[in-house]
Amino acid sequence: MSHPNEFDPAVEGRLARARFSSAFMSDTKWRKAFHALDQADLGIHEMHVKFIDVDQPRSMRFPPSLACPLPYMDTIEFGPTELRSIEWLEVAVDIEPTLSSLGQFPISSNAGRWRLTGYGN
Repeated sequence: MSHPNEFDPAVEGRLARARFSSAFMSDTKWRKAFHALDQADLGIHEMHVKFIDVDQPRSMRFPPSLACPLPYMDTIEFGPTELRSIEWLEVAVDIEPTLSSLGQFPISSNAGRWRLTGYGN
């Protein structure tokens, strides 16, 4: 997650490589997923996002703005944030049918929540 006056996606990339053995999502793939889910009009208004540099997931409005440079999403809650800082996000709507038509996305479900995973070990 971006810190004030620190806009260097390479910092988040290094942190991710140090903490995880696998990256499942790229900046482009996150943007593709956000755009598709927004266009599908699934009624998603909130997402829970776990960032690689914080311990607890954060609740955020959906969708984030993508009207910013490629490595970022703009959020009301946190301002510009690096896409590569997303460890995972969860929503209360089945996103698998929408995203499966676009390619392979690491989606899992549990107790009525669907998780899109960015990194793993």
